[in-house]
Amino acid sequence: MRLFVLSLALVAGQVSAQAPAEFDPNDFGKIVIQPRQAAGGGGGFVLEQAFGDYQNEPIIEYGENSPAVRLGRPIGRLDVLFEHGRTGFCTAFIVDDQHILTNHHCVPGMDGDPTGQDSGVQAAQLVMGFIRPGRSEGTDRYSVSPQIVETNRELDYSVLRVFGNPSTKYGKLELAEADPEDSEFLWIIGHPQGQAQHISREGCAAATPAISEEGKLVHTCDTLGGNSGSPVIRISDKRVVGLHHAGDSRTGFNQAIPMTRILPQSSVLIDGSAAETAPIRTARRRVPDPTPVPKPTPTPVPTPVVKPELDSCQALWTEAKLLGCAGYEAYVEDCGSHTFSSIARRVIERECSVPTVAPSEGDVSILTVRAYGGGHYTSIADAVAAAQPGARIEVFPGTYSTGLDISKPVEIVGVGAREDIVLKVKDDNVVEWTAPSGRIAGLTLIQDGGKYFGVHLAGGSMILEGNDMTSAGLGVVAIRGNEGGTIRRNVIHDGQQGGIFLFDNGKATIEDNEIYGNRLAGIEVKGGARPIVRGNNLHSGQGSAIYINEGGSGRYENNQIYNNGLAGIEIKSKKDPLITGNTIYDGQQGGLLISENSTARIETNEFYNNTFTAIEIKSGANPVVWNNVMRDGMQSAVYIHSEGRGVIEDNKIFGNAFYGVAVKGNSTPIVRGNRIYDNVYEAIRVREGAAGTYEGNDLSGNVAGAFLIEDDAGKVVRRGNRE
Repeated sequence: MRLFVLSLALVAGQVSAQAPAEFDPNDFGKIVIQPRQAAGGGGGFVLEQAFGDYQNEPIIEYGENSPAVRLGRPIGRLDVLFEHGRTGFCTAFIVDDQHILTNHHCVPGMDGDPTGQDSGVQAAQLVMGFIRPGRSEGTDRYSVSPQIVETNRELDYSVLRVFGNPSTKYGKLELAEADPEDSEFLWIIGHPQGQAQHISREGCAAATPAISEEGKLVHTCDTLGGNSGSPVIRISDKRVVGLHHAGDSRTGFNQAIPMTRILPQSSVLIDGSAAETAPIRTARRRVPDPTPVPKPTPTPVPTPVVKPELDSCQALWTEAKLLGCAGYEAYVEDCGSHTFSSIARRVIERECSVPTVAPSEGDVSILTVRAYGGGHYTSIADAVAAAQPGARIEVFPGTYSTGLDISKPVEIVGVGAREDIVLKVKDDNVVEWTAPSGRIAGLTLIQDGGKYFGVHLAGGSMILEGNDMTSAGLGVVAIRGNEGGTIRRNVIHDGQQGGIFLFDNGKATIEDNEIYGNRLAGIEVKGGARPIVRGNNLHSGQGSAIYINEGGSGRYENNQIYNNGLAGIEIKSKKDPLITGNTIYDGQQGGLLISENSTARIETNEFYNNTFTAIEIKSGANPVVWNNVMRDGMQSAVYIHSEGRGVIEDNKIFGNAFYGVAVKGNSTPIVRGNRIYDNVYEAIRVREGAAGTYEGNDLSGNVAGAFLIEDDAGKVVRRGNRE
């Protein structure tokens, strides 16, 4: 279907920027709101209407761990309250740790200022994680600066500054430096009418030609008011190719500004993704450098609707108290004359500068370690030995060479650049941890040889956070027989054996780490260990990214797994691990291998461009493989052999170089409800004594046909398939 916009401009056959949706000013700051349409011609917003089979769907319908939901994480709702009482919300998305991108007309355009010099914004917030209709659980709100970083009216884009670095939790979108191909499939994810996140997916594609004579990206994706500022995403590589902004009643198509036009005009958005930038940058089409400019006298409004607590500087002050030093610094920079600025400056001076002298001798809760003198100790090990339970040990730049044996709760944190604070130990564990609690953060940890681990969590519980770790000996991190552990936001790399090894009932949550270049598995799990492994980037290892060995189990979700020497995930366990929401691609062998009578639930993952199969099932393994996407592999998507079994259900299997599903060697799977198409050979091949049930599948559209049942196949049950 096509979207038609009800506005006077479009009735006249014109292109109109897709309006932000309007909400009641009293609802500002809420998550769940009720949009309204202004009546009459009093300058209110007019929401677009979609006719026909409207196909913009709540994204949560695809499953909480689906590729669509994961891709939509950096996309939020931009709520804006203006000085004159007007209100609105659009869509915006994260491009780096400080900035979000939306339409120009969502900020200065809504206030009638074509130059962008004065946005007229009283307060703004970015709502993230709003994916469940009518429910605010799990959402976060981030303050947005009223000062525009960069804007361009012609290209209808604005870059705004967001505080609190939501990218650490929600990630960011990558920007493409190439236009989509004609008729290429696209997705648009946003917040139509300010409601929970929706995706336009069905019937969503670039037009032919994709780029109009006016330089617009023309597309057929369904949108409504509030979708302004939504990213237009090319599904082949999940990059943003355009910024949606308008509908056109002359054609029934919608329009976006191509990123190939925006990027050359921007000094913030560079080289396909947002660069590290200062808070304010000079751009070719940005807001002029701030100089005192008299504001026009605002048009009086009958009833004031702006409440004191909605002042943007007040909002920034509230957030600063939660964020600490970074928040106070941002508050002073943007609100230097506000009520609490003097207090913020004193906090910065007192608490946010690196100390040049050690704390007083009477303060036993903080100990400092300086390798070259000037602190309490020159050795971390000595500080640990002297520390009282609960003490904080601050480690300053230097190289330290004595391993740590920690049996009491302490916190060891680096002060300064992580790469300059090095704990390098040979013929010993770098850290042996048995304390009931504690934390190590902000260090470089190097095991320099010998049959020892980098960090050996052998009891109790700990947080290992924000470190750079490697090992020339055994595994970089070993976890066994402990009560708990959190391993997050570390770089774990180039180990001569594995990255993280869990055994002997080891327990840990492993999240948001980068794990690469290890000679064996990035993460190996066995012997009753059951970790939660989520949001990690596991790549370029010589073995598998994740190896679930005998007796291992756990939950593995939302990880990026690519370019590993063996299968992205290998399972030899009988303990039913859950593999969900992962993206497994560019493997030097296959995507996932399950064998030796293992069971597992493999759901809502995406596999593509692997050298061998997406999923290989053998040796009596019996997994449930549900709702995955398996595409563009260099062999068959699913290969079941050597008495493999399993239920293969409701998957999309397409674009593979061999068969969709290949079954041999006395295997007996159940294959049902799948869409198998655009594969080079038949959708399903069965041979060498293999049998099984194949029912309710859509097998149309494969180059060589639906089935190839060889003469040596066993009893094959086929029913209800579309061939």
